[in-house]
Amino acid sequence: MAIRNHIFNITQTLTGTPGFVYGTANELNQLADDKAYPCIFMYPLQGIDMHPAVNGSVSNTFTVYIEFLFKTDFGQYTADNEAYITQALQLANEFLVKAARYTSGNARYFKITTGNKAKCIPVYNKYDVNTTGVGLTLTLQSQSFGSFSS
Repeated sequence: MAIRNHIFNITQTLTGTPGFVYGTANELNQLADDKAYPCIFMYPLQGIDMHPAVNGSVSNTFTVYIEFLFKTDFGQYTADNEAYITQALQLANEFLVKAARYTSGNARYFKITTGNKAKCIPVYNKYDVNTTGVGLTLTLQSQSFGSFSS
């Protein structure tokens, strides 16, 4: 299953079941017009590091950028959008907790270790539809990508 599908599965467990969109910046801008909000926007993976082990298994570490956005009115001042930033940050926090607990099959899928920082920044006036929220950059590691025998 593609990583975006695992991320989608996690987002569907978040409070309020926000919408989910995946694509490039241009695609997301076009798709944003017709979405219900709050909505989570996932960009393509930013890189994948492969970690082979002596036992024949391989795990992957990858960086994802996800935005947790609310629709806002044109012309709102930044101070008027702070409530949306707070709500989006809460969704991002909930996502981190649920990603750490997410299972695929009978095991946890992602390994999130203490000390790995996730960077979250406020996002204002994003896309043509005008949205506000937070952008989360997160590094995740698959617990066990696969085993291969010789």
